Parts: sequence; structure tokens; C-alpha cells
Amino acid sequence: MQHISIEPWRIRRVSPVDDFSETIFFTGNGALGIRGFCACNGKGTPQAHAVFRAGLFSALKPGITDMVQLPDVLTLRPSTAPTTTISQTLDMQSGVVTHAWDTPEAAVAMERYASMANHQLIIQRIRLTAHKAAAFTIEAIADPSVRNLPVHDDQTITSTELATLLDIVRVEDEAIHMKTIAEATPIALHWKLISDREATRDVARHGDTVITTLTRVLAAGESWCVEKRVRVVVDAEEVQADAADPYADHTAAWAARWRDCDITIDADDPDLQGAVRYNIYQLLANAPHQRGISIGARGLSHGRYKGNTFWDTEIFMFPFYLWSQPEVARNLLVYRADHLQDARALAARQNLEGARFAWMCSNTGLEQCESWDIGLCEVHITADVAYAMQRYIEVTGDHAFLKQFAAPVFHETARYWLSRLTYEPEKDQYSSFFVKGPDEYCGATINNTFTNFMARNNIRLALAQASLTETQQEALTRAEARIPLLYDPARDLYLQDELLERLEPITLPKDDDEPSYKRYCFDRMQRYRVIKQADLVLLMTLFPNDFTPRQQRNVFDCYEPLTLHDSTLSYGPHAQLALRLGLWEKAETYLRKAVYLDLRNVMGNAGHEGLHMAALGAAWQALVFGAVGLWSSDGQLRVSPALPPSIHRIALCVYHRGKRYQVEVSRDNAVLREEE
Repeated sequence: MQHISIEPWRIRRVSPVDDFSETIFFTGNGALGIRGFCACNGKGTPQAHAVFRAGLFSALKPGITDMVQLPDVLTLRPSTAPTTTISQTLDMQSGVVTHAWDTPEAAVAMERYASMANHQLIIQRIRLTAHKAAAFTIEAIADPSVRNLPVHDDQTITSTELATLLDIVRVEDEAIHMKTIAEATPIALHWKLISDREATRDVARHGDTVITTLTRVLAAGESWCVEKRVRVVVDAEEVQADAADPYADHTAAWAARWRDCDITIDADDPDLQGAVRYNIYQLLANAPHQRGISIGARGLSHGRYKGNTFWDTEIFMFPFYLWSQPEVARNLLVYRADHLQDARALAARQNLEGARFAWMCSNTGLEQCESWDIGLCEVHITADVAYAMQRYIEVTGDHAFLKQFAAPVFHETARYWLSRLTYEPEKDQYSSFFVKGPDEYCGATINNTFTNFMARNNIRLALAQASLTETQQEALTRAEARIPLLYDPARDLYLQDELLERLEPITLPKDDDEPSYKRYCFDRMQRYRVIKQADLVLLMTLFPNDFTPRQQRNVFDCYEPLTLHDSTLSYGPHAQLALRLGLWEKAETYLRKAVYLDLRNVMGNAGHEGLHMAALGAAWQALVFGAVGLWSSDGQLRVSPALPPSIHRIALCVYHRGKRYQVEVSRDNAVLREEE
């Protein structure tokens, strides 16, 4: 794999544009996402277009949806000689991706951005600079032939069956009108070609493909720029008006986001600053800015997991938005509250009361997971949503949100736990049977401590904040006090579940970071005493004040050696806890893997699976909660730095209770200053 060059505000790669480049040079604006393909050649297959609109899903079959891929209307094909090796650049400050190459006839540069000021707009621009006088042509191609390749829930299965989700209604010289087949949702792609030089223009149709050809003679050294402005309009949206200078508006919008979200770092590793900014850039490029939309596990960078939202959003991505863009954080939680009725229906279908959030969901709250052991057993997601709402209220003090959205969720999810837990009279306890915690290698286990702790916290939120009847109050109070948290006093150690220490101990050879389930049967993995990803380690980071430093250290020492890190969700929590414990060598190893996970393709799957959005958020948490020591409890903001030897200074801004603070820490000092 070709090396990615990392600069403070740019990343670069000189190579053919392969799947890895397409992922790494993704760009978006939270509403539209475009993989980093080079627009000079278009896409080779109908399932590889990889342009997505947030919240746009269509049914594959009754009850199961996929995130719709949009047609490729971005192609600008010059008449210069083709090339394979291309200089690729992402300018994170301006949100612009550039592909550049040289030919005997001309130097070619293609730029692309999804406007951060106009969420319907994508701009694709090509500039030719002639090496010698000649006639040049540029073909602007709009190809509506697109199909989806839904990815199977089982990560060991490679999908091959294509699905047609869009029906073409009509094609015009500067527009394609479509609708989703199942729902008849209208979608329109409008475009406008703008040339900075006079050129002859010809429009031709080849089936449903529209090819607009511009021709101009250039003198040696003369440049010619053609810009294609594409608007994506879904359903009953109004078409937003053209700005006088869309690029200026776009860069101003990015500047405002960087003002709130940038982290500056003084470190021995010269690439760390740019890598951290890359992670932040992609979190911003995938952040929805309207109600009713959440973020999928791969954001808008890939159709992996059918574009669905998981617990990844609330536990791993949400904290970044909470502290830097609280309005985005609020929208993410309102998305869950808006689907409370779907969560009630899901609980009822499982013969339970209250509301149970789906393990995978798209533009509704309906369950999209087709795997029994995951979809029905990873019930902790319901408490994860409640936890995120708890943290939002703590950090923002938004009591209107508590009353309107959170309290009903606390109430209904607590009712769910009361019916999902099993009361054992002989033990006088409410146990969780057939559950999976974050460690998905544990099988369907009993009394997973992560799940039970989160469920107990969820019930406590309902007791404190929800409107309950006297009968409900008594029942929840009784259950909350009797949820077991497995603990060995002799070792001062919390135990993951009732089964892990009974499983077969084994040391699996692992000389790289490729997931073990690609080498060993997933079923067999569940009977080994190994852990897929952070479970109790994660719990220690979510509730840092609820466990003593010794208990946190004992959890790390016991479970870290058993953890295979076969999920990208694992490195960040291990880095965060290791930093808080002062385990510098472990902390730096895990922090590097977390921060560089996609940029260095640590697990070898960034290209064919897209960006790992949760890992980006987990890396941010490791730095901000782990190294900086940022936290809020009882309305009080604090920082307590724990910088490893290779990092000398970290500075950022955060929002807390409606105020903006500047935070700067070094190994010996911490500054927390409220802005005027």
C-alpha cells in the first residue's frame, strides 16, 4: 500500500486511485457524502458510484432497507492522455479534495467539495493548463445507471447480489429525476456547467446517459476551468438558491467549524497533529445538521451495514459533538426520541414492555439486523441511548430537552428493563439471561456486567427524572437494588459475566491487526476465553467516578491481555483508560492505533468497508477524556491532564452549560478559561 503523507492541514497520496484512496479521500457535508474516486473516469460498475444522501433509505424487502446509492453525475472527462498514477490531496481546512496529474498535452487538476454552506450542493471542477497549443474537449457525463450491493450482516460473507432501488422518471439535459421503487420517494439531481472561457457546447443522449461536450482551443500555457454544480433534492425539499460565491461560503462554514472543533497538539510524532485533524474532519463531514437523521457506522463513506445506526453513535461519536457542536448532539438524540414509538413496537414484538431500541436502524427505529444472536442479545443499546441523554443533560444543562425528550425515553426504557430482566427468587436478584455485552465473543451469556450496570443506570435515570406511578416507582426501586454486578472481593475485580472464566483458555497467535474471526470460526471464538473488544475497560471510561483507581487498574490488568481487538471500537477505550492509569507504553501503543486506524489502514479493511466512524470518535475521547482529563459531574467542569511522554501540550475549545471554554494542558499545568 502506498504511503499517506500527513501534514498539519493536508493529507496526500501519489498512487492509483484504489478502494483505500476512495475511503481516505472521502468528503462530505453531513447531508451528502462522496467517496474519493477520481471524476475523470467515472465509476466502472453500477454498484460502485458511492455518492450518498444522509437519511435516504429504500426497502430491499419488507422491513429491511439499504442506504441508497445515487447516480454518478460528477464525471468530467478531459481529452488529454489517460493516466493511472494520480496526486491526491485532501485539504482539511477547506474541505476540498484534489486529483492532479500531468500529461504530454496538459496539466490537469480536479477539485471536489460538498458545500458546507449549502447541503444540497456538490461542486466538481476541472482545470486544464495546456503545455502546447491544441484543441481540448471536456465531457461532462451524467450516468443514472446505479445499483446497490447490500452488504451481508455476517462479516465473513461477501455479497454479490445487486439490488435496484431507483426508478428513472425522466432525464433532461441538466437533470435526472428518479424515485425509489419501494416508497416512490422523489429524487432529483440538477446540474449546471460553468466555463471560465468561451467554448462550443454539444449535448447528446446515449440511452439515459447525458453527455455534454465542451470544446476550446488553448494556447500554450493557457488555463481553462470548467465547474459542474450538482444539486441533490429529495422529496419535497425546496431547491436552494445559488450563492454569488459558493466556495467562499463553503470555506467560511468550515472555518466556523474548525474554530469550535480544532485540537492543537505539540508532540514528538510530527504526523499526530494532522492525523487528529483528519479524524475531526471526518466527524464533521459526516455530521447531520437536521432533525430526523443519525450517523451510520461508516457514515456516508460506504454502504457497509446497509448504512445503519448502531450504539456506535451514542457511545463513541456522540461525545465529540456534545462538547464541540451541542446542536448536532441534540439532533442525534432527538432522532432516537422521535423513534420511541418504533422502540415500543419492537419491545412488544419481543413480548416485552416499554421500549427497546433496535440494534441496527435506518430512517426508522425498526430493527434491521437479521442475525438473531446480535440483534436480540445486544440489548445494552437501549441503556446506551439513555446514557447519552444523561451525558447531554449533564454537559449542556438543557432541561427543556429533559422534559420533552429524555424523560419519556427514561420511563419507557426502564419499563423494558423490568420486563427483560429475570427475577430469581432463590437469589433475590434480577438477572440478565442470553445477552451480549460489547465483547461479542462471549456468546449469549448471563449477567454481563456492562449490560447490568448500564441497565441499572437506566432505571436510576427513570426513578430520578421520569413521571412514574407509585406502583412503577416501587417495582423499579426494587429491581434497581437487585441487579447483580459480578465482583470478586478477593481480587477487587469486577467480572465480565458468569461464563468467561469457565471458557477454554487459549493464546491465539496474532502477528497483525486483522480480525481473528477471519481465521477462526466465529462460533468457535465464542467458546475461547478471549475478548473481541473492550467491555469492562469501556465501562471504566464511561463511569470514571464510579470505580476506584485500583478497580480500574485491576480490570485493565485482567482483561487487556485477553482482548484481541478484533473490532475498531477497542483501541480508543484501551488508550483512554491506560492514559488515566499512567500506563504510558500501553497508552501510546493504543493511542497510535486509534488515531491512525483509517489513515494507516491498521486493520486492513478501510478500503472495502469505509471510514470507521466510531473509531474516529473513540480516538478523540482518548485524547480529550484520557490525556486532557476533561469531564463534567454535577454541573462542574474539570480537567486533570495525564499526558504521555511523547505529547507535551494539547489545546482545544469546548462548550459547557452554554458557555465556551478554552482548555490547554501540559504535563505540569492545566488552564481552563471561560471566554468572554
